[in-house]
Amino acid sequence: MPIPDLDKTDIKILDKLQSDARASHQELSDLVHLSAPQCFRRVKKMEEAGVIDRYVALVNPAKVGLGVTAFVSVSLKSGQMKDLQKFKTIVAAIPEILECHTVTGESDYLLKVVAPDLQVFSRFLLERLVEHFDVVSTKSEVSLEQIKYTTALPLA
Repeated sequence: MPIPDLDKTDIKILDKLQSDARASHQELSDLVHLSAPQCFRRVKKMEEAGVIDRYVALVNPAKVGLGVTAFVSVSLKSGQMKDLQKFKTIVAAIPEILECHTVTGESDYLLKVVAPDLQVFSRFLLERLVEHFDVVSTKSEVSLEQIKYTTALPLA
């Protein structure tokens, strides 16, 4: 299925940048057989359009002392809009929460959380998450092994 407003050359550029965001415009131009200035213009256009959201370095959590990854389902008591906005604001400010998704099903939100160990994770749940909200329930699932991890979207 083609992606609107992106041609095959753009897709090749995006695929390369997803695997190596430090690829030079010359490397990209060699890959897609365009001049470096043409590649630069394409990348700039995709940045301005928001197709390329940002460039990051991916850090290995275990190498920086964050050995626990958990997925936490959260159900809130209140469905009032002001309470939902408060939840979103507070969650956005907690660095241990890497992702937060509004979900369908039994819970309202699904969080991806990192912590140094289970004791710190437990304190995070009780002191930093539950204390701020009218939480009906939480359900935590701790990752035992990461089998696949990618940030690259399937574009081709």
